[in-house]
Amino acid sequence: MICAERRKHTRNSDEPTPATDTGEDTAIGADADACRDSRPWDGPVQVAALLDDDPAVTPEAVRERIGVSRDAAARALARLRGEHIADLLQTEPTLSPQEAATRLGYPVAARRTALVSAATEVRTRRILPYLRRVTDVLVDAGLAAEQDIRVQRLDGDVLAAAVLLDGSGTPALVWDERYGWRTAVSGRHPIGAETGTPPTGDGIRYLSEDRRPDPAELLAALTDRRRGSRQPRNLHPRSAGRFG
Repeated sequence: MICAERRKHTRNSDEPTPATDTGEDTAIGADADACRDSRPWDGPVQVAALLDDDPAVTPEAVRERIGVSRDAAARALARLRGEHIADLLQTEPTLSPQEAATRLGYPVAARRTALVSAATEVRTRRILPYLRRVTDVLVDAGLAAEQDIRVQRLDGDVLAAAVLLDGSGTPALVWDERYGWRTAVSGRHPIGAETGTPPTGDGIRYLSEDRRPDPAELLAALTDRRRGSRQPRNLHPRSAGRFG
């Protein structure tokens, strides 16, 4: 069995890939808590190496080689294949996603999950420049420190990201593709657990009806506590599994 330990990855903010944080750096596999060994777990790197050696590698083969559960291996393979498809589409935009998967040698049985993951990765890379612009405006206003913005995939491949704040009385802002921007009550876990419903409560304020308001408009809503609402005024359809 391979013991899991959260590993923090630091990337240059201009680096385009990989763009998502799926949370799978932490304890892949239900058996991880039972591990008696305190060695760091390097699973994503190990899975990537197996995929590089054999594009058709199966979850069963990954499980046998590095000791994670089959479900964890399948999730890691889908995520990595999705990133590779997104990389190829970025360099050769005339390819279709299906053509990219074929070019990379991915088996037919693995393509559906790989293409869903790739669609989420492509959407993530498209939203990142906007999230960075918002962060830059908050930094310039003295409300945030320079930071690396990571997009997380919630249940259903919904995208969300957080910007930690300083000195505003609000610990963080959270962007969720369904609800837009809201204030958060925790700087440690600003996004919180996914429940399928919009988070509400004291300290949570939805700042715009738009999914992607202009950064200046967002700043004005953040600093004027009379603006915003306790519930999102619009529910934007998520785009999970779609390119575009």
